[in-house]
Amino acid sequence: MNKYEEVVQSIFLSNDGQIDLLTGALAPDQFDQIAKRDLAISDRNSSQTAIISVVLNLQQYLPAIYAAELDKMKSDIESELVKLYFELKNIFRQTDCICRVSKLGFWILLNGSSEEDTKQLIERTNKLLPEFVQINPCQRLKDEKLLDWYQRIDKLHFNNDK
Repeated sequence: MNKYEEVVQSIFLSNDGQIDLLTGALAPDQFDQIAKRDLAISDRNSSQTAIISVVLNLQQYLPAIYAAELDKMKSDIESELVKLYFELKNIFRQTDCICRVSKLGFWILLNGSSEEDTKQLIERTNKLLPEFVQINPCQRLKDEKLLDWYQRIDKLHFNNDK
């Protein structure tokens, strides 16, 4: 097991069914319920929806703290995740759902966001967040099923979640 894998394995990820216990972001079950409801509304109103994947990239983040011990790295990364969550809350609308879906990242559900709106939001967000945070949008396709959409965003999110 390399040092990155050890660090990722040690990062706290737990929720109470409602919120992530480290950051306070929505738990995946809550996010899923909201996404199902919002997609039904989106389909009725013919509006667009997107999910943004936000991932802390360890390969860009850790070199700055690489000399630290494993416990220190874990603590620094967990602190960075909490800080990132609060930064995301300040950037996105109160109605946008932020969910911690992995040890190193979040998904943000954007309702009524066209592809152009999402691109502009990503550009603005990239300027406000550290460069070791990777942001990838995934616009829902017309009449796309929720699980198919999740599968596409999973590929974006977890290919970067190293």
